[in-house]
Amino acid sequence: MNKTLKEETLGQRLKAARIRKNMTQEGFSEAMLTTKIMISYYENDHGDMKQSMIAEFADILGTTVEYLICGVIKTPELDADSVEILKLFGAMDEKTRQIMLVQMREVAKI
Repeated sequence: MNKTLKEETLGQRLKAARIRKNMTQEGFSEAMLTTKIMISYYENDHGDMKQSMIAEFADILGTTVEYLICGVIKTPELDADSVEILKLFGAMDEKTRQIMLVQMREVAKI
């Protein structure tokens, strides 16, 4: 099931980031040293969160405080080589792209 998640509030962004990280509320609560009930409480926009807690949420979920608070996602700047790689990859047919992905994944393991 491919479901679009709302990301309008801090709680909704918290939940969306957790799901993108492929974490359950239980797993997230363990990482935060809290309870599943508290994670649900925050994801449903109940209560206020301390800044330090939001920073810890962002760190564990691999996102930024700016995203959690404001919903802003910054896209990293790409260098010239990365841009060229993306252009070349985009010009390939689907079969060639799949072959290249397999090869790139293997090279990345080195």
